[in-house]
Amino acid sequence: EVDESRNGQISFSEFLAFCKKTKLFDTADKASEVFFSKRSVPTASEILFSDHDIFRLSSSESNIMKFGEFQQLMLDAGVVDVIPRSPGQDLRAAPLVSFFVEERIVGLILRHWFAAYDSDGDGVLQLEDYARLVADYQLPLTASDEVYIGATREHPGGLDMLDFQSLLEKTSALSTGTSIEKDDEIGRLWRTVEPSQQFVEPSRVFVADGRTGSSPPLLQGHLRFVCLSDTHGQHRELSSRLPPGDVLLHAGDFSTDGSLEEVLDFAAWIRSLPYAHKLLIAGNHDLPMDKSYRGGKAKQKASQVRAAFLAAFSEGDGVTYLEDSEVEIGGIRVYGTPWQPEFMDWAFNLPRHEIGNKWKAVPTGVDVLLVHGPPLGRGDALLPSLRRRGCADLLTEVQERIRPQFCVFGHIHEGAGVTCDGTTHFVNASSMNEHYQCIHAPLVFDISTSAKEGFR
Repeated sequence: EVDESRNGQISFSEFLAFCKKTKLFDTADKASEVFFSKRSVPTASEILFSDHDIFRLSSSESNIMKFGEFQQLMLDAGVVDVIPRSPGQDLRAAPLVSFFVEERIVGLILRHWFAAYDSDGDGVLQLEDYARLVADYQLPLTASDEVYIGATREHPGGLDMLDFQSLLEKTSALSTGTSIEKDDEIGRLWRTVEPSQQFVEPSRVFVADGRTGSSPPLLQGHLRFVCLSDTHGQHRELSSRLPPGDVLLHAGDFSTDGSLEEVLDFAAWIRSLPYAHKLLIAGNHDLPMDKSYRGGKAKQKASQVRAAFLAAFSEGDGVTYLEDSEVEIGGIRVYGTPWQPEFMDWAFNLPRHEIGNKWKAVPTGVDVLLVHGPPLGRGDALLPSLRRRGCADLLTEVQERIRPQFCVFGHIHEGAGVTCDGTTHFVNASSMNEHYQCIHAPLVFDISTSAKEGFR
């Protein structure tokens, strides 16, 4: 339906036309953003040997999306979903697989689906067509026979398109409605919270990538904090881009899975950086750091990896690993904790109904709160679905009790950036984007120090 040229690729103009017709996105800008985040990136051979000029961004040769990418986009955005029958589920009660199709495109899908079973192309499914459909999807026979018999009584020729849709819906092979993201539990919670949220222009955080002039001058009596997160073993790519500062903050996921070689290389790198203080927490990928982790990704000798990592630091290095603990620098209080709401089979996971106890343990009045995962609605939206993945309990504690000047985190790579509610600046310092490319520059802020000597 989208690939009008029938060449197995979806061009930018074809994608925009499809989005306009189905109203999948509110604006053309949003559709463009999604397309360019998903389209195929030219390979090295295409760049070096292709006859096409890859820099002609208006040409369809460089602006294409392949079928698999389009399919994944629709799944990620909640426009379609595929739900296989659960193991042990009654075969008579559920089909082999169920589909959700967004109501704006269900007509398009049904036309193609119906045509696949309309063997003679006459616009009705005969008995043998119906039997093939039932067998393919293992439809519950009671429900499907009821629909078939009722339909053929009214028009003996077979099932038409409306009967076909009714058959699929009554056997639970098809459901339709608004995008799945709107029915997501976290999304529903955010919609109740969003009207109470203030989003004011951030005034105290800036991007600084190490180039001369990219950082404003440091005022006397202030400390400069440089923020990173989610470097995933690619920390050395940032070495030339780190701006001057007093305190380096790393909000976790310094490794991909916590291998000994990877964490020791990170330890050597951060130890060598010219900051007086380097504060870090772990993230969900830093598996050995979670002493309670017993998941399927567990590494052998995890306790030894953790011990070796911590032993790599000495008092003179200025490195402090925080895990549900606080440090004070120049009268500025920084509290670090690595936990996040349960996220697949990774480290430092807690169920959403339990994690509130971790946030309640954060002391009131800290100046900087260093966490791995974001608060709800603050740098927590996934692309392209824009589903929220932040923690509502963390947002409540930050705004109603802790009230820090800065809350620094990562975890959701595509949420990198800053928002402010008028009291707290929420800093998603992810260094990587959603494609695990280390392209985001460090984020920097300054805080006035009360200690005469500057550090304590």
